Amino acid sequence: MAGRGPAPKPKEQRRNRGAPARGEWVDLPAVDDPILPELPKRPRGTGRWHARTAAAWAAWRRDPATTQYGPAEVAAALELAWLHTDSIVDGEPKASEIRLRMDGLGLTAKGKRDLRWRAPTEHAAEDVKPDRAPREVNHLRAV
Repeated sequence: MAGRGPAPKPKEQRRNRGAPARGEWVDLPAVDDPILPELPKRPRGTGRWHARTAAAWAAWRRDPATTQYGPAEVAAALELAWLHTDSIVDGEPKASEIRLRMDGLGLTAKGKRDLRWRAPTEHAAEDVKPDRAPREVNHLRAV
């Protein structure tokens, strides 16, 4: 049952002698200058990028996870965009492959957790303190 035992210590007072299994959390900076380039033009005869892919690419460019990308991850993100458009245009169900690739690049919440990346919005949520303490309610009495 939740709520039993003492409250957890403040973060600065905690002690953990063991090294984290997957490394320390990385606090991601806000994206000032996007790492991902503009969506390139498609080769002649292959049509245009689907509108949903263009919108997804624009969102990925603003994602804080992209601040950790090198050339290999940029190339993987471009391959993801091709897969995304092909999945929509061809109608082949590739949603699971797209999700796995997005997780691997840290473009989903699960992917960020797996990579131990913390977005700037998560820091803001940690700093918010409740206005007042929760009220104790004693409905049960020992007889």
